[in-house]
Amino acid sequence: MSPGGVWYGDTLNGHAPDIAYSDLFGAGEDSIICFTANTLIETSEGNKPVEELQPGDMIATMDDGYQPIRWIGSTKRDAIDLARNPKLRPIRISAGALGNGLPKQDLMVSRQHRVLVRSKIAQRIFGTDEILIPAIKLVGMNGIGIAEDIEDVTYFHILFDRHQVIFSEDAPTESLFTGPEALKSMSPAAAQEIRTLFPEITEPDFIAEPIRPIPGKGIMMKQLVERHRKNGISLLNG
Repeated sequence: MSPGGVWYGDTLNGHAPDIAYSDLFGAGEDSIICFTANTLIETSEGNKPVEELQPGDMIATMDDGYQPIRWIGSTKRDAIDLARNPKLRPIRISAGALGNGLPKQDLMVSRQHRVLVRSKIAQRIFGTDEILIPAIKLVGMNGIGIAEDIEDVTYFHILFDRHQVIFSEDAPTESLFTGPEALKSMSPAAAQEIRTLFPEITEPDFIAEPIRPIPGKGIMMKQLVERHRKNGISLLNG
């Protein structure tokens, strides 16, 4: 992808856009891929809170070394929003819950934000040892649950030239995946902005390619989690 501009908060290339800071997401916002405020992201200058990141900052990726941020979106949801739509509540992944001591500190992400799972169980079920699973599907594993104790939440998401696995609280998690569902979940103005930055998305033959396989069947993801839990095997095994 070849970006032509960058967003951060309520500015576009240094100018205020026509949409409100809190209107980056549309009716399906509970399906968007976001980190919560204060999440530490690994950069070329060490770990930094996500809210301090800027377009152009170099972020550590699992596959492509350090890559520059192209676009950042942010929105805040208060107690009324969370009461109206409980699916806006983040998932809390407690320190060490994924295995190998990861995440280093409690990590909170939106429910559809995908986490890297690496195990022989994944290999047996999906034919590959590394897959990306939505955080909501991991609820029930020891130390992973819905954050019922928060009063409000500020979400951030990060977009690169392509889908990436990056490190949040040192744990491998995905960046924003610009597949059709992600764009549907954004407000029309935000979706159009991303289409302007990445025009190839609008091409009829464009196919969004995830950096790791994303299972399409919920029943198989449930089976994966149940086997990990039953056998006491960590989600990041090896």
